Amino acid sequence: MSQFYNPVTVYSGIHGCRELAESLQDEFPHVSRVLLLTRGDRVEQDESLRPLWSWMQQRSVLIKELFLSNPNLDDIFSLNSEVRSFDYELIVAIGGGSVMDAAKSIAAIQHLDISSVEELRSVIVDSSYAVDTVTPWIGVPTTAGTGSEVTKWATVWDTELSCKYSISNNALYATKALISAELMKSMPLRLSMSTGLDSMCHATEAYWSVQTNPISRIYALAAIERIRTYLPQLIEDSKNTEIREQLALASLYSGLAFSNTRTTACHSISYPLSLIHGVDHVIAASLLLGSIARINEPELIEPEKLFRAYGISQVEEIGEIVKDIYKLYQIPYRLSEYGVTEKSIPRIAEGAFTKGRMDNNPVNITESQVREVLTELL
Repeated sequence: MSQFYNPVTVYSGIHGCRELAESLQDEFPHVSRVLLLTRGDRVEQDESLRPLWSWMQQRSVLIKELFLSNPNLDDIFSLNSEVRSFDYELIVAIGGGSVMDAAKSIAAIQHLDISSVEELRSVIVDSSYAVDTVTPWIGVPTTAGTGSEVTKWATVWDTELSCKYSISNNALYATKALISAELMKSMPLRLSMSTGLDSMCHATEAYWSVQTNPISRIYALAAIERIRTYLPQLIEDSKNTEIREQLALASLYSGLAFSNTRTTACHSISYPLSLIHGVDHVIAASLLLGSIARINEPELIEPEKLFRAYGISQVEEIGEIVKDIYKLYQIPYRLSEYGVTEKSIPRIAEGAFTKGRMDNNPVNITESQVREVLTELL
């Protein structure tokens, strides 16, 4: 592919929030009801967000604190039921990827009459959400990992059927996004490590995706180099603004990269690991990077550029870079330490072929290869 598209207006830097608030005043003068979704801890009143908070206070604001990790159908149905009577005209999402996934999900279904979780499931599976009347939303990430503020899809998990769905449409891109490293200074190191690796996965998979394009690869390389350089430094100085700024930019760049490509085999195999064994999504995906990189090497475009971004000379070292980060942050890096057993591998491998992810990988991977990869990571 050779085309790249992303319509999100991104604000950043010391004056970013003020410029965002001014743009909202100009472009949404008649909005009177704002739904504010946050991660909690009164993050909306952070000093760095004062201009945005001041703009919202001139309107009727419904605040919903969301304590979600990988929102499922029940979460989205409950949230939609709780807020629909407010008849909001704009959504502001301040938090991590799960908060933004929730924002996109209810933006897509706000004007539909959905009376049950089963009905919501059908709407998502059939892609029958009302894309012509999607409520506009603003993304303000407080973690440096998902890039959800610049992508057009939301992930929704179905624990009852042990699967994952995507709500996806060009109408679901955020209207605007604010990147503020100040909001990320309080992130715990464990969360900082996992979100950084999430960005690395997104960027690397964007680089080799079937749908890769020259601009996505530029963003991907810029993201990988920053994560490889600054994530190890963060553990020594977690309050360092420059380090946080570089990781925030890395997350944005990786989001822009895979906003046009989607993810590939690493994510596809990670889903059953999370659903069956409860392995954290980022752990499940990033542990696979080295193995999938080796499989994909014959189809890599300009592999030397990818290796340079990782600071390595051969593909086998990608897995070692990831492992070194795990060791530095004292996080287990063997699947067996997360409850995965040899006995469970066939079931995981069978469920590893998510449409739009595994078939987006540049090399056709077989179920036998998936089993081999999982076995070597035990």
